[in-house]
Amino acid sequence: MRITGPDGRLYVVVGVVGNARGQWLLQQRPAGKPCARQWEFPGGKVEDNESPYQALSREMQEELGIRIHETTPLVRVSQDYAHAKVWLDVYVVESYSGEVTAREKQAVAWLDREAIAGKSVLPPVYPILDALEAR
Repeated sequence: MRITGPDGRLYVVVGVVGNARGQWLLQQRPAGKPCARQWEFPGGKVEDNESPYQALSREMQEELGIRIHETTPLVRVSQDYAHAKVWLDVYVVESYSGEVTAREKQAVAWLDREAIAGKSVLPPVYPILDALEAR
């Protein structure tokens, strides 16, 4: 069972992973899923009996093969899509171990803001980038 955020929105956690070159890890949604081929920060739905940290840990392991060790809350963003209304609880991943691997056969890329602007991204990407720049 999935839990919901404010106003019954689907509750999703997002992990923002950066590197020393000022780039951020984004992944492309696979064909066959809503918003296919658009780029997003990794994350996923919070399941029943999970804390946001537990959900983020699970999602980062499932999607990218990394284990997160430390996170910092960044921003909360709501978004209405044709298929769902979501509440994104966004965290900066301060430390992790393992090598980033596209475990769900999704495209992944390290991108700076200029490169991100050239991609087809989901709408929440820009408020997340703005919050990163403001911190």
